[in-house]
Amino acid sequence: MALNMDRPELTVIQRAVLKHLPSLGLPLGARVLDAPCGGCASLTVALRERGFAAIGADIDPEAVMHLGAAFQKVNLDGTLPWPNRSFDAVVSTEGIEHFENHYSFLREMHRILKPGGSLLLTTPNITALRSRVRFFGSGFFGRDARPLNEAARHPLHHIGLATFPELRYELHVSGFRLSEVRHTHIKPVSYLYSIYLPWIWLYTLMAFRKEKDPAQRERNKEIRRTLHSFSLLFGEGLMLIARKARTVGDH
Repeated sequence: MALNMDRPELTVIQRAVLKHLPSLGLPLGARVLDAPCGGCASLTVALRERGFAAIGADIDPEAVMHLGAAFQKVNLDGTLPWPNRSFDAVVSTEGIEHFENHYSFLREMHRILKPGGSLLLTTPNITALRSRVRFFGSGFFGRDARPLNEAARHPLHHIGLATFPELRYELHVSGFRLSEVRHTHIKPVSYLYSIYLPWIWLYTLMAFRKEKDPAQRERNKEIRRTLHSFSLLFGEGLMLIARKARTVGDH
C-alpha cells in the first residue's frame, strides 16, 4: 500500500508530548502504542521518524493511509488485540474523555505494558480555574460549553471528562502509579482567573480536613499540592505520566 505522506502538522498538544517524551528514557526501537492515533496519525508518524517502533490504533480506519501495516483498527472501549507486556510505552492523547469506560481502558493499558512501562496520557483540564468558573456559572466545563447532541452517540463526544483527583484514582486502582503531572499548553486569558486563588486555596483546605483515614490524609496532602500547582490551575490540557510497577509490590 502506498502511504499518504500529506499529513497535517502536529497539534500543540502533540508537540508538547513529543517535547516531554525523552524524559521517559525510552531507547531507540522501543515499542510504543499511540492510542487513539486519530485519522491523520501525525503523532504516530512522528514517533516512527524518531526511531521508535510505533503502532497507531484507532476506530477510524483512515489512519491506515498514513501508517500502512503500523496501523491497527481497534475499539479502545473493548479488549485490545495485543498480548500481555507488548509495549514499552503507551501514548494516549485526547482520548480517554471520549471512552465509555475509563477503568476497562486503563486496565487494558496496564496489561499490554511491560513491567516498568510508561503511560503518557493527555486530556482536557476541567480542574483549571477557568473551567471551574465556567461550571459554577453554567453547569458546563470549559471544553463542553453546551449539551451534547443527543440524536446519536458520536465517538468524538466528550462523555468522560474527569477532574484530576478522579483521573488519579482511576490510574491508581488500575495498577499504575502517577509519577508526574504537567500541562500541555496555556491560554493567556487563564491568568485573569487568578483572583479566585485565595478562596479556592481556603475552601480546598477546609474540604480536605474531613478525611479521617491517616493514610489517605497523607495522600491528600500530595493531591492538594497538585491541585494548587501551576499546571492544574492554568493548563488547558493535563499531561499525566504514570508507570507500571517493575515487580509485584513495587510502587
